[in-house]
Amino acid sequence: MHLFLFLFKTLVDLLIIGLMLRIFCSLWINNTNPIHQAIVLMTNPLISPLSPYIRNKKQLILLLVGLSLMIKFFSLWFAFSLYCLVGLNLLQLLALSLMTLITFVLKLFFFGILAHAILSWLAPNNYSPASDFIRQLIVPILGPIQKRLPYPAGLDFSPFIAIVIIQALIMIVPINSVLTQVVCTNLYQIL
Repeated sequence: MHLFLFLFKTLVDLLIIGLMLRIFCSLWINNTNPIHQAIVLMTNPLISPLSPYIRNKKQLILLLVGLSLMIKFFSLWFAFSLYCLVGLNLLQLLALSLMTLITFVLKLFFFGILAHAILSWLAPNNYSPASDFIRQLIVPILGPIQKRLPYPAGLDFSPFIAIVIIQALIMIVPINSVLTQVVCTNLYQIL
């Protein structure tokens, strides 16, 4: 049963990563980047049934957020119904879905900033589609911090500050307050 839960959760997380990256690709990343093009190709089967109703970028973003929320909601409902004796009601499940989606996006940026920092230390002047994708993904996060910080001795501390802020935001999201009435055998494997 643990293997099934792991595989199910991994599949759901990969779907949500693809949909979330599609949102950020449409906002910040160059269309000619091969990784951007691959994400668009992988997420198109999920979006194509509703493509006649998408007229602009704002509607695409709303559709992707709604689809991600719906996938997270039904996956949590399925997991809670299989593994929990006492689950959540509809509103609690919706709130938990939204909160886990928010923390998921924050963790996506956390690992993006971490990867960017490591790549900038190991290969500072090398170009690759992956490094360019990561750079374009996190520049809107690091940019406002970089504008307000001095560069002592040419060092950029904005990734460190962004990581601290992201971790603080993850700690603020009140996921545990929703889970107080839940009785599960392996609750944290579900989340």
